[in-house]
Amino acid sequence: MRRVFPYDVLAGDASLAVTKVLIDGKPLSTNYINPDLMEVDFAGLESAKWDQALIEVSVTGPELEFTGQQPWEKPAGMLQLNCGSTNTRQAVRLSKDPQSSARWVGSMELDREDWYGRATLRAFLHATVDGIEHRIIGIADDWTLSFNDIPPSPVNGSITVTWSDFATDEDHPYLGNFAQDPCYVRLDPDDPTLFLNRGFEGLEALLVDRKHRPRAEKALHDSTRANMASDVWSAMFVTALESVEVDPETGLPDFPREEWQTVVLKTLLARIYRDLSPHDALVTAAAARNSAQGSGDLFERLIPAASGQVRLPQLLRSGIMLLEKDAKDEETAQ
Repeated sequence: MRRVFPYDVLAGDASLAVTKVLIDGKPLSTNYINPDLMEVDFAGLESAKWDQALIEVSVTGPELEFTGQQPWEKPAGMLQLNCGSTNTRQAVRLSKDPQSSARWVGSMELDREDWYGRATLRAFLHATVDGIEHRIIGIADDWTLSFNDIPPSPVNGSITVTWSDFATDEDHPYLGNFAQDPCYVRLDPDDPTLFLNRGFEGLEALLVDRKHRPRAEKALHDSTRANMASDVWSAMFVTALESVEVDPETGLPDFPREEWQTVVLKTLLARIYRDLSPHDALVTAAAARNSAQGSGDLFERLIPAASGQVRLPQLLRSGIMLLEKDAKDEETAQ
């Protein structure tokens, strides 16, 4: 869906291109820069031991709209990198390409220790419009920078993940009831744990981190992990919401005492009720939970919120593109 602004913006599209990536001063192979998926795959590197990356980019707008009479002044470009996993944002101004009226170029330096999970690289074109500076007139499609696999759920940094053969685990005998399932979430208030079933044939080979997977396998790998993560988020949210207590003095709900439950609620409530403050969102969710009609609306909103938190739609789209590429390659080979 195209955004609507109350002033003149570009009618055509802006585009962002990653032109070069350097790792500790050495060029990164184009095998790790995928313009089709719009992704730079740092996670796929053979060695994770690097200190700094330099990403060179160009942003291009529709040429004709930057020549002749224009409804804006001083057009400029801005590059921004956002990472929800580390709550980090970094931005740089881009320089005008002297050879083109509609192109801006620049670079961004990244320190490895500041990033993990996936980050979004975004470019804006802005200008002075109707006398107001820095108004956005164009937004390019985002690129994704993958620093490692799906970022961990924020339970004091991550939820405990444990491999176990459910059928034979004597330390956790309750897992025997789920021996035919790939995973089980134990929502202990003190230590929530995701158990992965080593006895589920092929699961460990599919989920373990491995470099340079075939396209179809990578699509299944990402989809399976993302679906599991989405289910875990949903389960943790429901448990955390059940732990909400009402303040006897104010009659209003308070966030749970367990830190992981509060983090889960604040994270997903921000997606479920985007226009509300954390506390107002909690009040709304607690009221909906106790209402037959409201609870249905709340849990309908929960599903896309949890899937969005683990980037399931993006991973699904990327997986479909990988499978389509495989199909095209097979047709070409024939």
